[in-house]
Amino acid sequence: MKESALSANDERILGALGAAERPLSAYDILDRARSGTLKAPVQVYRSLAKLQREGLVHRIEALNAFVRCCRSHHGGRPGFVVCRDCKSVREFEDERLAAIAESAAGEGFAIEAVSVEVFGRCAACRHAGLAS
Repeated sequence: MKESALSANDERILGALGAAERPLSAYDILDRARSGTLKAPVQVYRSLAKLQREGLVHRIEALNAFVRCCRSHHGGRPGFVVCRDCKSVREFEDERLAAIAESAAGEGFAIEAVSVEVFGRCAACRHAGLAS
């Protein structure tokens, strides 16, 4: 896909997501990236849609939140490991995800999107839970 130029608002949103330690909702992003030109949730949603099309941002469906893509190019489909306690997200890629999706969909089904989100507790949260 040909990349389009990023606006100042797009750059602010990417910056907010890049600095975040957890996925952010559109309203969280607005709070962190608000500026003279970025004032309303609809502006954030428009930029997020564009950034998703560009492959720069991913939506974590189960959290209704967004993360900045940690890879420049995906050879397969990305998946995410999400800690239920601290909400940290680790992006991973495994070419087997595409094969699994195609096998599950079967012939004649046109896959539009695949979302793999694995939930559990990260090592730091598990360790903190043992210490209490």
